[in-house]
Order: sequence, then structure tokens, then C-alpha cells
Amino acid sequence: MQAASVLETVRDITVASHLIGEMTSSTLEDPLFDRYKNLCCSIMPVEQQSKDYKMILDYLNKTYEPVKLGDLSYGVSVQNVFTVESGASPSYAEMKKLPNKYLLWCGTRSSNLLRHLHKGFQPAVCSIPVAGYMFGRGIVCSDAVVKAARYGFTAVNRPEGFLVLAMVSLGDRVTKMSSTPEDTKKLESKKAGVKGLGRKKTHESEHFVWKNDVKVPCRQIMASEHKESPLEYNEQTEKKFVQVSIRFLVGVKFEEQDVFMDTAE
Repeated sequence: MQAASVLETVRDITVASHLIGEMTSSTLEDPLFDRYKNLCCSIMPVEQQSKDYKMILDYLNKTYEPVKLGDLSYGVSVQNVFTVESGASPSYAEMKKLPNKYLLWCGTRSSNLLRHLHKGFQPAVCSIPVAGYMFGRGIVCSDAVVKAARYGFTAVNRPEGFLVLAMVSLGDRVTKMSSTPEDTKKLESKKAGVKGLGRKKTHESEHFVWKNDVKVPCRQIMASEHKESPLEYNEQTEKKFVQVSIRFLVGVKFEEQDVFMDTAE
């Protein structure tokens, strides 16, 4: 699994280097804007007073629990929110035609971000968080931002990072599981989404609908009935790339919590 992570990092660096290209050549346009065009992706800021911004902030606050690193715990605050329209991901119009849609969190390392924006989420094996290893090959999302935040956490000396909100179609056939499958290849052959049921969940009583038919599981995290599940939080593993579309990029800052300052001399 560590080897796969290293290979993924090398792949992402390769994609980023190809996008950036040679920065010493002359250009009539701003060099950064020129590279932005190479992404083939529209990224626009969301106004803080807009309904979408407030919805995302509420969704994050209700489904976040402190990320623990050793003896320290880290909270998170939203710095910016951007809408994303990538040529590599299914468009909103295409997603509208699909059934059983949710707005779910995806975590990603910063080194992966350019590749995701340029090429979309790609199913792979043993590549967290873009692909889950518990349920085989697929794209993993969650209704709990804390799960995504654990993968998006950068470093103590680099507290800024990004989280992704994606529109996900679970399809007409969803396999629900609260234990590790014996054979993940059978799940892959079905080409159906897999919902892993965690020991914690968001209660459906406060889920609401976004854009007429997209469910948003925005609710405080609570204990579920699946106390023996190997998963702490629910996760959805999508087997089809065409059923996941990046909609928002959320810039966050991880902040150390419960710090006691001894001011005594």
C-alpha cells in the first residue's frame, strides 16, 4: 500500500509538471493564467453571503470531528469556497439525468489536486482517498467531512489544505455492507455502488435537498447500530467514473485545539 502511494505521488507530480510546462518561455498572457487554461477547468469563488456557501459551511460544521495527530487535536475553518466545472468530470446537466444523487465529501492530498481537476477522479486500487481498498476498485466519498479531512490534512507547519464536495449518483442498485467483503472482485463485476456502514452516521431526519434532487446529509454525527463495523464513518465507493462530478473545492485551515499556555514565570 505504501508503494502504491509513492507511485500515485510520482504520477501526480508528472501530471502537474506537464501542466506547468516550461515557465521561462515568453508569453503574451500572464504565465499563471496561461497554466490555469491548461487545466480545462473553471474555478470560481463562491460569495460568502450565498446560500451555497452557507450550506457548505453548515455541512462542514455538523459533520466534523477533530482530527487527532498524536496527542494533539485539530479543528478546521473554511477559508474559501470555489465552484468547479471540469471538462474531465461529468457536467451538472449529465449528472441531473442520473438517479439517487448525493453531495458528498472527498479528501485528497494537495499533491493530487491538479490531477483531479485536470483529469477528474479516476478509480484505482489501494489509492486513498480516491479509491477505497476495503471494497475494491472505486472512488470513495463520505457523508462525514471528518473522514475526508483526515486524508486532506497537510502538515503541522502547512495547515492549509483543500476538501472536495462532489455530486455522486449511487445508482439504482446499492450494496450496503458493515463488514469487510471476502472477495472485492465480485463487487467490481457488479459495477454497482457500495455503501459501507460505519459505527457513526448522520441521521436522515435532517437531510435536505439541494438543486431540487440532490440529497445533502447535513446532520450532526451520531452512533449507528453497526457497532462492530470496521469503518468509523459511512463511506460510498463508486465503481463508475461517470457517476462522480466535482462541484466544490473548499479551502480549509487546520487549527490546533485545546492548547494550554503556561504563562507563569
